[in-house]
Amino acid sequence: MRRLSVYDPLARGLARLALPIAALALLAAPVAVGAPDPNDPRGVWLRPEGGEQFSFYDCGALLCAKLISVKKEGDEKAVGTVILRGAAKSGPNEWKGKLYNAQDGKTYDGFITIKSANELRLKGCLWGFLCSGETWTRVAAAKSQNAASAPAQGKESARAE
Repeated sequence: MRRLSVYDPLARGLARLALPIAALALLAAPVAVGAPDPNDPRGVWLRPEGGEQFSFYDCGALLCAKLISVKKEGDEKAVGTVILRGAAKSGPNEWKGKLYNAQDGKTYDGFITIKSANELRLKGCLWGFLCSGETWTRVAAAKSQNAASAPAQGKESARAE
């Protein structure tokens, strides 16, 4: 095995490359670690039908969601209502928990499926086979950062427990 000396041109060349390589590794590390997972439901999602926005966030080791924005005047009192409680990962890109329907005040078995980085399928079921669902779209990350990072206390009807 050949021993490298500080006077050896190969050793000097390797030494000159070490600092730029280390700097690139340090710069790339936060990008790789902080890159969002496209199959992660956490963040803000838009319900196209009514224009409401919902924040999906961690609640303990589970997933929850609450209403954070409404379009219609008069609906502001519903902001903060928790619509999804205790959803656990049940498969690849799938979560199962309790889904609260503010329109009828009842709680259903809820299923969340991430179809793509910007498409979430939410489905509520009664007795496991009478189901209804909607497809929601992800709100741009820049707009959703503040709302998704603050899962403040939510309101929910006592019937939803």
